[in-house]
Amino acid sequence: MKRFLLLPLLLLTCWGAVTVAQDETDILAREYLIKQKSLLIQTDDMSPEEMRVQKAMVELTNGGQPGLYENKRVHERIMQLIDTVWETDDNAAMLAELDELLEGYLPRFQAENFTRDYNFIWMLGRVKEQLGDTALAVLYFQLAELHNHSEEREAYLDNLLSATRSEWVTIEEYYKLLKIRKRVDTMLRDPKIKEKMSDAVNSSDADYAPHMHRSDSVLIFTSRRDTSGLDRSTIVDPFGTRNEDLYVSEFDIFLRDWQPAHSSPFRDSVNTQYSEGSACLSDDAKTLFFTRCHPTEGIGNCDIYMASYDPATQTFVKVRNLGPNVNSPSWDSQPHLSQNGKALFFVSARNGGFGGTDIYVSYFDSTTMEWGPASNLGPLINTARSEITPFYLADKATLYFSSTGHLFNYGGHDIFKSHWLGDRWEIPKNVGPLVNDVAHQEYFSISGDGRYIYYASSPEGVRNRVDQDYDLFSFPMPMEALGEADAWLKGVLRDSVTGYPLVGRVIVIDLEEGIEVTPKVLNDSGYFEFQLIDNRRYRLYVVGDNYLTVKRNFRMEGDTTFNIFTKSFEEGKPFVFERMEFRTNSSKLSGRNKPNLDHLARFLNNYPQFKLIIEGHTDAVGDADRNMELSIERAERIQDYIMRKGGFDPARISSTGYGETRPLVPNDTEENRAQNRRVEFKLVVDETYEGEIFWPTDEEFFFEDDPIIESDPDFDGEFDWEDIRDEGWDTEPLIEDDFESPIGEILDPSKELDAMILEALKEEAKRETPAPKGSGD
Repeated sequence: MKRFLLLPLLLLTCWGAVTVAQDETDILAREYLIKQKSLLIQTDDMSPEEMRVQKAMVELTNGGQPGLYENKRVHERIMQLIDTVWETDDNAAMLAELDELLEGYLPRFQAENFTRDYNFIWMLGRVKEQLGDTALAVLYFQLAELHNHSEEREAYLDNLLSATRSEWVTIEEYYKLLKIRKRVDTMLRDPKIKEKMSDAVNSSDADYAPHMHRSDSVLIFTSRRDTSGLDRSTIVDPFGTRNEDLYVSEFDIFLRDWQPAHSSPFRDSVNTQYSEGSACLSDDAKTLFFTRCHPTEGIGNCDIYMASYDPATQTFVKVRNLGPNVNSPSWDSQPHLSQNGKALFFVSARNGGFGGTDIYVSYFDSTTMEWGPASNLGPLINTARSEITPFYLADKATLYFSSTGHLFNYGGHDIFKSHWLGDRWEIPKNVGPLVNDVAHQEYFSISGDGRYIYYASSPEGVRNRVDQDYDLFSFPMPMEALGEADAWLKGVLRDSVTGYPLVGRVIVIDLEEGIEVTPKVLNDSGYFEFQLIDNRRYRLYVVGDNYLTVKRNFRMEGDTTFNIFTKSFEEGKPFVFERMEFRTNSSKLSGRNKPNLDHLARFLNNYPQFKLIIEGHTDAVGDADRNMELSIERAERIQDYIMRKGGFDPARISSTGYGETRPLVPNDTEENRAQNRRVEFKLVVDETYEGEIFWPTDEEFFFEDDPIIESDPDFDGEFDWEDIRDEGWDTEPLIEDDFESPIGEILDPSKELDAMILEALKEEAKRETPAPKGSGD
């Protein structure tokens, strides 16, 4: 498995292959902000923790078939150890024995064990945690919660996961963050939202259980619109009537719209006096699988049937029950056929499962030409509660389904996804709040390319069955729901001075296809994570209320980790924004500083929550009183330009001078004196400002000469640069222009960083390259 680490080198904190020795204290103690650069390092090894978890999940996936495994002698010994191991201080030997017994017992679990002996799973998690194996402890704790939920144990698990979990923002906050995104990226398109399908598809009665054919041109769904022979006024529960039928709508490529739904392909043979629904169509459109309920010839109260398409009559005929290998004496429904037509996923409430309803799969036997015995998808997919509506995208190796039993549920049935990893299913993950909400997401289908989801939804707030008038909707799949989104972006945001984690929101924007990515909340450890599509360019924003907005463009190249450092704002304390240097005994600025001052004016215009403080300073050459006057002149000259350039309220900009009283460095060399001859700009938050606050990005905060900025036609105030050539502005080049000032090095650290990176890699290569045999010193 390829793994990538994105390492911050300006702070010189490196992991893995590169280590750079540098005094961090000197860098972090500076009062101005530091721009970051990073180095991407790739390794190929799976960690020992991942290998252990993978092995355990494979063993657990192989279990879970109907029945109960029991070894009374081992079972009794496990119970004895569980009762005593935590009561003994010197329990190392008992822990080791309990660990060995449970590791041998759990892989033999059958379905009934997950109900009867779920405490063994939780106990193995506690043992692993005690032995320091947190990765396996989390796996077993999660599995135990899936099969016997406890609020107390859930709180314990949440606390254990708190450092490496990040939650999506609420829908309300999501729309607020959209405004921020538009402010940063003015060309950003509005994200698409769920769209109700046209009246050609929906009716005034319940329409649900959609199936989108892989061609994306045929939509089959269930409807109760045929109420002929029914007295609507007497219907207490519309779902108690037996008037479910199948309907189809075709997409007209010329009109670019769905055509009126009809039931003609299902007449006579498929739609009957019984209830038919939850259908799916094979890729070649020749075979229909559907559910029929309450037939006299059925095996259970609802069974799965198949029918073949007859081109001559343009109907589905030869309807037959799939038989006892698939159907049971209980409820069987919601079939979904894999793309190759060899695997049939469905839902059943039969005995021998893990909970209310489980997902099963039956494979087609090409020798017998029959569907084989159904098998349960196992304890990582199915829980003690309800799993329904499976949908498998083979080319993405991703199973989607609805569940009330998996962790981190928004309420009701949520849609989850799980990748098939060749020998096991991964632990399912919620596809997020753009798809799921507090209502039920039960009936859904996914387009052939996996980019759109079609589902049924009832009027907002309606929960009773009588008024629950389902209609069909479509929605573009967000990034977290896509099957190909399997590369992990993880990161930690910390204060660059204290090292403490920062709080805020993380926004990721897909720069190539514009697929929506739901923002995340930084957890208490400053941690965040996303699943993204690999080999694609993204933009990352981290937005908080006390630090610069972090903005980074990057390309996903396998699993990627960011370690981000930024400086937070200390409440009530100004911070340095920029500074400018002067000649000896002069208040004239070099003409090269105009773009910097224009940038300051533009910055204040864009961020009205800030006030600007301008502070003048001198070196120690000459009379102290004159130096004080000179420092005030320098600050006032700049204040005058910025105010006239931006047309700002005078209350937003103030200036003062400190003369020679606040040197940055000793006045013992010309280079040092040049640094002390300066004007500093400090920003403070205007506590009286009542508008929306959005913090700038570090790119906006630091000025770099940029032709786009200098030629900006949209910010041209009344004050003309040409008018001030003779009004105190120095148009001659500074003698000192040739040397690189420390602030210049910080604002443009490329050369220094590149040299440091190359040197670090050379040194690492020397240490790792073995000397040839027989060589000398």
